[in-house]
Amino acid sequence: MRLIPKKKLIDFGINLLTHWSVPQGNARYISQVAVETEAMGIHTHGLAVLLYYENVIPDELNPKAEPILIKDRGASALIDGNDGFGELAMKLAKELAETKAKSHGVAMIAVRNVFWLGAIGVYLTSLVEKGFLAQLCVQTSTCTDCAPFGGIDPKFSTNPVAFAFPTGGDPMISDFSTASMSMGKAKRMAKSGAKAEEAVCMDKNGKLSDDPKVINEGGSLLFFGGAHYGYKGYGMSLWNEALTALAGGDCNNPGVKTRQSFNLTVVDPELFAGRNYYYKEMKRFIAHMKQSRVLPGFDRIRLPGERKFQNLRESEAHGVKVEESMVDRLNQIARNNEIPHFSNLC
Repeated sequence: MRLIPKKKLIDFGINLLTHWSVPQGNARYISQVAVETEAMGIHTHGLAVLLYYENVIPDELNPKAEPILIKDRGASALIDGNDGFGELAMKLAKELAETKAKSHGVAMIAVRNVFWLGAIGVYLTSLVEKGFLAQLCVQTSTCTDCAPFGGIDPKFSTNPVAFAFPTGGDPMISDFSTASMSMGKAKRMAKSGAKAEEAVCMDKNGKLSDDPKVINEGGSLLFFGGAHYGYKGYGMSLWNEALTALAGGDCNNPGVKTRQSFNLTVVDPELFAGRNYYYKEMKRFIAHMKQSRVLPGFDRIRLPGERKFQNLRESEAHGVKVEESMVDRLNQIARNNEIPHFSNLC
């Protein structure tokens, strides 16, 4: 691992994105999201988005595209991402959701036609830090990652979801795939030859496997819950597809362009039982929950997201941990685009 100052990473991302004709303000926001994700320790979805953008700008992704507000009514809104960055559509969605939730208690924003969002839980941090509860559901139109429960042929993307709520301390942010693992993690395991802890994959003939390599050979990931209880992840993934249709996007369909749709729901506890009661009760409950006896191999009970926020604090003090392989790949991008090498930041 290489420790690199957060600001230098952000500046590198801005330099690269503006070289690709992304406007300065948009480039800063996109780079900040990527670096924040990397700083949390989510290496599959952090700086990796820059590698992804090199392959789609400008032929597929218009670097100057801005999201379009299609409908704005009461507690809801509809946004078309305009074949642009998912980060920018998310920024607009969060701004609308925050305003609407303050007025109506709840806001739901539907978004279609964007490129890869990366790690989705990161986007909810700013909302929960302001005292909102939030839910985010995401779908990709053409991925063949998961078969329907009881089937063999993959017809779904991994369709991730994220849930977040404030606690008075570090917020709870749970971000997970409706599949047994993210496709990014599965690909890394396949590349390194690592096996899963249990049979969470299925080969092209329907045989269960603990080897993610079968996914690259026409196989698929099981939904969370596995072979016996995967109907749970299956049901949640179907919900993401329905929300995609709600937004006017494409449910899983190999005949369309690869795009993402997402649905953001935000809740203001003040317009329900009130923030004072909410925080008091959540403080009591979390203390109660953490009194559970701890299993061997665990040091304590944690809320989802605790390690990520600890990573963030450490990155502010000591720099962001970046894998050597990522440094090499970003140096290659710099050479490809004739901008200063990434290694110059170290």
